[in-house]
Amino acid sequence: MEREDVVHVLRRFRESLAPRGLILDLQVIPPAPVVERDGRAICEVDGGSLLARADAAAAAIDGLVATGRLIEEAVDDHDVLRHYSTGRVLVEDFATKERSLPADAIPGLERIVLPLVVRERCRLRRLRSA
Repeated sequence: MEREDVVHVLRRFRESLAPRGLILDLQVIPPAPVVERDGRAICEVDGGSLLARADAAAAAIDGLVATGRLIEEAVDDHDVLRHYSTGRVLVEDFATKERSLPADAIPGLERIVLPLVVRERCRLRRLRSA
């Protein structure tokens, strides 16, 4: 989805809200996701394209808030953890994603037979139609 498409979709969401209607907006935020084992970073996931779209969405929301069309009622930044039983399962899952693992880290990840976690920062915003 192109940046302009993201902005268009968010505007349409806002227009479709009933008066005082509520939107929950969940966005990934920097830094990039990290693969961890027992709380120790193994590698960073390349999330560049996803973060760029998230930035476009955040800018569109910020614009709607700045013009008074949406009211930001609450914001919560938190970690989202995705658990994988082994490194091979993680590598297989990322093979179908837009985000990618570093090529030089994949052989080492595939050899890990213990659970892994991908830690990603996210922002949840509660927004109300003005």
